Amino acid sequence: MGKFPSKTRRNSAALEVAESFEQCLAQAENGVWVAGRIVGILDDGFVIQDQNGRLDVRWGEKVRVGDIVEVRLEKEVLPGENIEEVFVGKEMEVLVPCSDDFFIPPTDVNYRRTVIDRTLMNVMEQRADVLDGIRDYFKKDGFLEVETPEVVRLPGMEPYLDVFGTEFVDMNGQAEEMFLITSPEYAMKKLLVAGYEKVFQICKSFRNKETDSQLHNPEFTLLEWYRAFAHYEAIMEDTEKLVEALAVRLHGEPKIEWNGKVIDVSTPWPRVTVVELFEEVGIAREVFEDFKKFVQAVAEKGYKVGPESSYEDVFFSVFLNEIEPNLGMGKPVIVKDYPVEMAALAKKCEGDERYAQRFEAYVAGVELCNAFTELNDPIEQKERLEQEREERKKLGKKDYPVDQSFIGALELGMPPSGGNALGVDRLVMLLTNTPDIRDVLFFPHKDL
Repeated sequence: MGKFPSKTRRNSAALEVAESFEQCLAQAENGVWVAGRIVGILDDGFVIQDQNGRLDVRWGEKVRVGDIVEVRLEKEVLPGENIEEVFVGKEMEVLVPCSDDFFIPPTDVNYRRTVIDRTLMNVMEQRADVLDGIRDYFKKDGFLEVETPEVVRLPGMEPYLDVFGTEFVDMNGQAEEMFLITSPEYAMKKLLVAGYEKVFQICKSFRNKETDSQLHNPEFTLLEWYRAFAHYEAIMEDTEKLVEALAVRLHGEPKIEWNGKVIDVSTPWPRVTVVELFEEVGIAREVFEDFKKFVQAVAEKGYKVGPESSYEDVFFSVFLNEIEPNLGMGKPVIVKDYPVEMAALAKKCEGDERYAQRFEAYVAGVELCNAFTELNDPIEQKERLEQEREERKKLGKKDYPVDQSFIGALELGMPPSGGNALGVDRLVMLLTNTPDIRDVLFFPHKDL
């Protein structure tokens, strides 16, 4: 065969040969052939690797690391006191030659994604298993998997999120401004209005000007699900049961390891309110609930805040530095009942309308999800989104109108519902003990 042939003679995988050469031989008509990339040179041969594993091959001629080859193998037993079985190459063809710079310095960020990296491959195989597990979990509970648009006319209105803009041009050359979604929430709520009571989706979402950290990527995978005739307590149970089921699926028990510590993810997870967490770091309820006193107390802690600061700036000065890093260390924790200023899409708490039925789950200091009892009053929803629009203007964010098609759907009537948006990439990180989000993505933004 010449270079770059369209067919190969491979009939066995490296791992299959290593485990049972005789069985491979019995099933082969023209001998046992393996194919893969040469990833190492031995004194008497080379190491070949395919997706399933590696195999040492005895070979008497010169080979080049990086070449993709096919080789016919025979097994021989070496004489001596200790029986040693080796695989000997009898025929070999170079299927695809590799350039001479196969050994790229490890500082090249693309290296591990263009050349076989078994560690990365193991993680990505587990990631695929997590996605299968998510689908199994929801489908067994009667959820319908849905797909909604990722390019929309109007995205979400969250004040602190920046969007990716694009443009659609029709056949007549008419241009229309479009956006990549920050979440599929609006579309999925329209499905609740249309009568779909239990829906979930695994999709890509996009956020511009994203924080440069081990937990963020501008393009990320989001799991969202919604239950009609349910509220956030039911979604809390969904969340903890899902993570427990995935941990058992991957590890055989409801435990994960993160940075050298074992975390018990079995249900139920403890619940704690936002107010209680602030009380633990020295800010009393009566101070937390009075913005002027709250600003003063946070300033006295040494943070640069003042009367001109937004509520979120004051809140996060303490939360991100003194509270979040300690959440969910021995056991995941559900943080609930956020100030209404921070939950524009959530219903207010019935006992105290200063707070909203919103929760986040934390595992080992990592925020995993953001969930609500969904606001379904169209008048209140429009008012709160308009307030967020004004906040976006103050922050200098991209300005666009409130999505009236979303408000119109609510006017038709959305049943009482609970929903959650969970970061799949972070979930995979936690389940595989992988501290950097880039190591659970095939092609992270930084490595493009």
